[in-house]
Amino acid sequence: MGLDLDAALARVSKLTVPPPSHFVSHAPMACEALDALGLDEALEAWVEGSEKTLIVEASPVASPWGSSFDWERELGRVEVLPQWMGYFSSAIASDGWSPTVALWVPRLMPGLSAALFHGVIRTSHAVRAIRQSDVPERRDELARALAHWAVWFRPGAPSVTSSAFDAPGEGVLAAACVGVGHFVSEPSIRNLHGVTGAMAVHLLSGHLAEGDARASVAQLVAEHEVLFAGQPSSGGEGDDAPWDDKVVATAARSFDPHQVKMVEACRRGFELTGDSGFILGARVVTRQR
Repeated sequence: MGLDLDAALARVSKLTVPPPSHFVSHAPMACEALDALGLDEALEAWVEGSEKTLIVEASPVASPWGSSFDWERELGRVEVLPQWMGYFSSAIASDGWSPTVALWVPRLMPGLSAALFHGVIRTSHAVRAIRQSDVPERRDELARALAHWAVWFRPGAPSVTSSAFDAPGEGVLAAACVGVGHFVSEPSIRNLHGVTGAMAVHLLSGHLAEGDARASVAQLVAEHEVLFAGQPSSGGEGDDAPWDDKVVATAARSFDPHQVKMVEACRRGFELTGDSGFILGARVVTRQR
Protein backbone atom coordinates (compact mmCIF):
# COMPACT_ATOMS: atom_id res chain seq x y z
CA MET A 1 0.00 0.00 0.00
CA GLY A 2 1.39 3.41 -0.98
CA LEU A 3 1.49 6.67 0.90
CA ASP A 4 -1.46 8.96 1.50
CA LEU A 5 -1.07 12.73 1.52
CA ASP A 6 -0.69 12.94 5.30
CA ALA A 7 2.19 10.46 5.30
CA ALA A 8 3.77 12.25 2.35
CA LEU A 9 3.58 15.66 4.02
CA ALA A 10 5.03 14.25 7.23
CA ARG A 11 8.16 13.45 5.24
CA VAL A 12 8.49 16.32 2.76
CA SER A 13 7.15 19.41 4.54
CA LYS A 14 10.36 19.73 6.55
CA LEU A 15 12.67 19.44 3.52
CA THR A 16 14.50 22.27 1.82
CA VAL A 17 16.99 22.81 -0.98
CA PRO A 18 20.63 22.44 0.16
CA PRO A 19 22.71 25.64 0.33
CA PRO A 20 24.12 27.64 -1.29
CA SER A 21 21.11 27.39 -3.61
CA HIS A 22 18.21 29.71 -2.87
CA PHE A 23 15.72 27.67 -4.86
CA VAL A 24 12.41 26.68 -3.31
CA SER A 25 11.44 23.15 -2.30
CA HIS A 26 8.43 22.18 -4.40
CA ALA A 27 7.94 18.80 -2.72
CA PRO A 28 4.90 19.54 -0.49
CA MET A 29 3.17 21.54 -3.23
CA ALA A 30 3.72 18.77 -5.78
CA CYS A 31 2.45 16.11 -3.39
CA GLU A 32 -0.74 18.05 -2.69
CA ALA A 33 -1.25 18.67 -6.42
CA LEU A 34 -0.80 14.96 -7.13
CA ASP A 35 -3.41 14.21 -4.47
CA ALA A 36 -5.80 16.75 -6.02
CA LEU A 37 -5.30 15.07 -9.40
CA GLY A 38 -6.21 11.69 -7.90
CA LEU A 39 -2.67 10.34 -8.23
CA ASP A 40 -1.95 9.14 -4.70
CA GLU A 41 -0.30 6.04 -6.15
CA ALA A 42 2.51 8.30 -7.39
CA LEU A 43 3.21 9.90 -4.01
CA GLU A 44 5.69 7.36 -2.67
CA ALA A 45 8.03 7.65 -5.66
CA TRP A 46 7.83 11.44 -5.53
CA VAL A 47 8.57 11.51 -1.81
CA GLU A 48 11.53 9.15 -2.17
CA GLY A 49 12.90 11.28 -5.01
CA SER A 50 12.58 14.42 -2.91
CA GLU A 51 14.38 12.82 0.03
CA LYS A 52 17.34 12.01 -2.22
CA THR A 53 17.85 15.61 -3.34
CA LEU A 54 16.67 17.74 -0.40
CA ILE A 55 17.78 18.19 3.20
CA VAL A 56 15.93 18.77 6.47
CA GLU A 57 15.49 22.46 7.23
CA ALA A 58 15.60 24.16 10.61
CA SER A 59 12.90 23.08 13.06
CA PRO A 60 10.25 25.43 14.46
CA VAL A 61 11.07 27.09 17.77
CA ALA A 62 8.80 28.65 20.35
CA SER A 63 8.06 32.12 19.06
CA PRO A 64 8.90 35.14 21.24
CA TRP A 65 5.98 36.99 19.65
CA GLY A 66 2.60 37.23 21.28
CA SER A 67 -0.79 37.93 19.75
CA SER A 68 0.22 41.56 19.19
CA PHE A 69 3.72 42.30 17.89
CA ASP A 70 5.48 44.43 15.31
CA TRP A 71 5.03 41.79 12.62
CA GLU A 72 5.92 44.09 9.73
CA ARG A 73 9.43 44.46 11.14
CA GLU A 74 9.91 40.69 11.04
CA LEU A 75 8.81 40.21 7.42
CA GLY A 76 11.50 39.35 4.88
CA ARG A 77 13.96 38.07 7.50
CA VAL A 78 15.06 34.56 6.51
CA GLU A 79 17.02 34.18 9.73
CA VAL A 80 13.81 34.10 11.80
CA LEU A 81 12.13 31.32 9.79
CA PRO A 82 12.08 28.96 12.84
CA GLN A 83 10.36 31.66 14.90
CA TRP A 84 7.77 32.28 12.16
CA MET A 85 7.08 28.54 11.93
CA GLY A 86 6.63 28.41 15.70
CA TYR A 87 4.38 31.46 15.65
CA PHE A 88 2.06 30.09 12.98
CA SER A 89 1.95 26.66 14.61
CA SER A 90 0.82 28.31 17.83
CA ALA A 91 -1.69 30.58 16.06
CA ILE A 92 -3.27 27.68 14.18
CA ALA A 93 -3.48 25.64 17.39
CA SER A 94 -5.08 28.42 19.42
CA ASP A 95 -7.18 30.28 16.84
CA GLY A 96 -7.83 27.65 14.18
CA TRP A 97 -6.49 27.45 10.66
CA SER A 98 -9.30 29.42 8.99
CA PRO A 99 -9.06 32.57 11.16
CA THR A 100 -5.27 32.44 10.86
CA VAL A 101 -5.51 32.36 7.07
CA ALA A 102 -8.14 35.12 7.04
CA LEU A 103 -5.86 37.36 9.13
CA TRP A 104 -2.48 36.64 7.61
CA VAL A 105 -3.04 36.14 3.90
CA PRO A 106 -4.14 39.79 3.47
CA ARG A 107 -1.08 40.90 5.45
CA LEU A 108 1.20 38.88 3.18
CA MET A 109 -0.60 39.56 -0.10
CA PRO A 110 1.39 42.76 -0.85
CA GLY A 111 4.34 40.35 -1.18
CA LEU A 112 2.42 38.18 -3.65
CA SER A 113 5.14 37.95 -6.30
CA ALA A 114 8.06 37.45 -3.88
CA ALA A 115 10.05 34.26 -4.53
CA LEU A 116 8.19 34.00 -7.85
CA PHE A 117 4.77 33.60 -6.21
CA HIS A 118 5.86 30.56 -4.19
CA GLY A 119 4.61 31.91 -0.86
CA VAL A 120 1.03 32.16 -2.08
CA ILE A 121 1.31 28.93 -4.08
CA ARG A 122 2.54 26.82 -1.17
CA THR A 123 0.01 28.41 1.16
CA SER A 124 -2.87 27.71 -1.23
CA HIS A 125 -1.96 24.04 -1.55
CA ALA A 126 -1.73 23.79 2.25
CA VAL A 127 -5.11 25.49 2.70
CA ARG A 128 -6.82 23.16 0.24
CA ALA A 129 -5.33 20.18 2.08
CA ILE A 130 -6.34 21.31 5.57
CA ARG A 131 -9.80 22.30 4.39
CA GLN A 132 -10.36 18.64 3.54
CA SER A 133 -8.85 17.26 6.74
CA ASP A 134 -7.65 19.24 9.76
CA VAL A 135 -4.90 16.90 10.97
CA PRO A 136 -1.44 17.58 12.48
CA GLU A 137 0.50 16.93 9.26
CA ARG A 138 -1.58 19.47 7.36
CA ARG A 139 -1.45 22.00 10.19
CA ASP A 140 2.32 21.73 10.16
CA GLU A 141 2.44 22.23 6.40
CA LEU A 142 0.21 25.32 6.60
CA ALA A 143 2.37 26.80 9.36
CA ARG A 144 5.51 26.21 7.30
CA ALA A 145 3.90 27.62 4.15
CA LEU A 146 2.85 30.86 5.86
CA ALA A 147 6.25 31.12 7.55
CA HIS A 148 8.09 30.82 4.25
CA TRP A 149 5.84 33.45 2.67
CA ALA A 150 6.64 35.75 5.60
CA VAL A 151 10.42 35.37 5.27
CA TRP A 152 10.34 35.60 1.46
CA PHE A 153 8.21 38.74 1.70
CA ARG A 154 9.16 41.66 -0.53
CA PRO A 155 6.72 44.47 -1.37
CA GLY A 156 5.44 44.10 -4.91
CA ALA A 157 3.75 46.37 -7.41
CA PRO A 158 1.38 49.03 -6.07
CA SER A 159 -2.25 48.09 -6.65
CA VAL A 160 -5.64 49.75 -6.81
CA THR A 161 -8.69 47.79 -5.72
CA SER A 162 -11.40 47.73 -8.37
CA SER A 163 -15.05 46.67 -8.41
CA ALA A 164 -14.92 45.82 -12.12
CA PHE A 165 -15.89 42.20 -11.43
CA ASP A 166 -19.05 41.02 -9.70
CA ALA A 167 -17.05 38.71 -7.43
CA PRO A 168 -13.35 38.46 -6.52
CA GLY A 169 -13.18 34.89 -7.80
CA GLU A 170 -14.31 36.09 -11.22
CA GLY A 171 -11.49 38.62 -11.31
CA VAL A 172 -8.87 36.06 -10.33
CA LEU A 173 -10.00 33.65 -13.03
CA ALA A 174 -9.94 36.41 -15.63
CA ALA A 175 -6.33 37.14 -14.63
CA ALA A 176 -5.48 33.44 -14.85
CA CYS A 177 -6.93 33.30 -18.37
CA VAL A 178 -4.70 36.22 -19.34
CA GLY A 179 -1.74 34.50 -17.73
CA VAL A 180 -2.19 31.23 -19.59
CA GLY A 181 -2.31 33.12 -22.87
CA HIS A 182 1.10 34.59 -22.13
CA PHE A 183 2.48 31.22 -21.04
CA VAL A 184 1.34 29.54 -24.25
CA SER A 185 3.00 32.26 -26.31
CA GLU A 186 6.17 32.28 -24.21
CA PRO A 187 6.42 29.16 -22.01
CA SER A 188 8.97 30.36 -19.47
CA ILE A 189 9.17 29.43 -15.80
CA ARG A 190 8.28 33.02 -14.90
CA ASN A 191 5.14 32.96 -17.03
CA LEU A 192 4.19 29.54 -15.67
CA HIS A 193 4.16 30.99 -12.17
CA GLY A 194 1.94 33.79 -13.38
CA VAL A 195 -0.68 31.08 -13.99
CA THR A 196 -0.11 28.90 -10.92
CA GLY A 197 0.15 32.04 -8.78
CA ALA A 198 -3.20 33.28 -10.07
CA MET A 199 -4.88 29.94 -9.45
CA ALA A 200 -3.36 29.95 -5.96
CA VAL A 201 -5.00 33.30 -5.25
CA HIS A 202 -8.26 31.78 -6.44
CA LEU A 203 -7.95 28.94 -3.92
CA LEU A 204 -7.38 31.44 -1.11
CA SER A 205 -9.91 34.10 -2.09
CA GLY A 206 -12.85 32.13 -0.73
CA HIS A 207 -11.27 32.14 2.73
CA LEU A 208 -10.97 35.93 2.90
CA ALA A 209 -13.34 38.74 3.75
CA GLU A 210 -14.73 40.29 0.56
CA GLY A 211 -12.67 43.45 0.85
CA ASP A 212 -9.50 41.45 1.37
CA ALA A 213 -10.39 39.17 -1.53
CA ARG A 214 -10.87 42.17 -3.82
CA ALA A 215 -7.52 43.56 -2.69
CA SER A 216 -5.89 40.24 -3.55
CA VAL A 217 -7.32 40.46 -7.09
CA ALA A 218 -5.95 43.97 -7.42
CA GLN A 219 -2.51 42.84 -6.26
CA LEU A 220 -2.55 39.94 -8.73
CA VAL A 221 -3.51 42.20 -11.64
CA ALA A 222 -0.76 44.67 -10.70
CA GLU A 223 1.84 41.89 -10.55
CA HIS A 224 0.69 40.49 -13.88
CA GLU A 225 1.06 43.89 -15.50
CA VAL A 226 4.71 43.91 -14.45
CA LEU A 227 5.34 40.23 -15.22
CA PHE A 228 3.82 40.23 -18.70
CA ALA A 229 4.75 43.75 -19.82
CA GLY A 230 5.69 43.76 -23.49
CA GLN A 231 5.16 40.03 -23.94
CA PRO A 232 3.04 38.43 -26.66
CA SER A 233 -0.12 36.54 -25.80
CA SER A 234 -2.17 33.90 -27.58
CA GLY A 235 -5.19 35.47 -25.94
CA GLY A 236 -5.66 32.25 -23.98
CA GLU A 237 -7.41 30.64 -26.94
CA GLY A 238 -6.93 26.94 -27.60
CA ASP A 239 -8.64 24.69 -30.13
CA ASP A 240 -11.83 22.68 -29.89
CA ALA A 241 -10.17 19.50 -28.54
CA PRO A 242 -11.50 18.43 -25.11
CA TRP A 243 -9.47 18.08 -21.96
CA ASP A 244 -7.36 14.91 -22.17
CA ASP A 245 -6.10 13.37 -18.92
CA LYS A 246 -3.06 12.12 -20.81
CA VAL A 247 -1.41 15.37 -19.70
CA VAL A 248 -2.04 14.33 -16.07
CA ALA A 249 -0.31 10.98 -16.54
CA THR A 250 2.56 12.62 -18.41
CA ALA A 251 3.09 15.17 -15.63
CA ALA A 252 3.08 12.44 -12.98
CA ARG A 253 5.76 10.49 -14.85
CA SER A 254 7.91 13.56 -15.37
CA PHE A 255 8.99 14.02 -11.74
CA ASP A 256 8.89 17.72 -12.61
CA PRO A 257 6.89 19.58 -9.95
CA HIS A 258 6.27 22.48 -12.31
CA GLN A 259 4.49 20.15 -14.72
CA VAL A 260 2.32 18.67 -11.99
CA LYS A 261 1.37 22.01 -10.46
CA MET A 262 0.69 23.62 -13.84
CA VAL A 263 -1.43 20.73 -15.09
CA GLU A 264 -3.47 20.74 -11.88
CA ALA A 265 -3.94 24.52 -12.11
CA CYS A 266 -4.91 24.29 -15.78
CA ARG A 267 -7.39 21.48 -15.23
CA ARG A 268 -9.01 23.47 -12.44
CA GLY A 269 -8.99 26.63 -14.55
CA PHE A 270 -10.64 24.83 -17.46
CA GLU A 271 -13.28 23.25 -15.21
CA LEU A 272 -14.13 26.66 -13.74
CA THR A 273 -14.10 28.75 -16.91
CA GLY A 274 -14.35 26.47 -19.94
CA ASP A 275 -11.49 28.50 -21.44
CA SER A 276 -9.62 26.16 -23.80
CA GLY A 277 -6.45 28.15 -23.28
CA PHE A 278 -5.98 26.08 -20.14
CA ILE A 279 -6.04 22.90 -22.21
CA LEU A 280 -3.34 24.35 -24.40
CA GLY A 281 -1.33 25.45 -21.35
CA ALA A 282 -1.37 21.89 -19.99
CA ARG A 283 -0.23 20.53 -23.34
CA VAL A 284 2.58 23.05 -23.60
CA VAL A 285 3.99 22.36 -20.14
CA THR A 286 3.93 18.59 -20.76
CA ARG A 287 5.48 19.09 -24.21
CA GLN A 288 2.52 17.65 -26.05
CA ARG A 289 2.33 20.60 -28.38
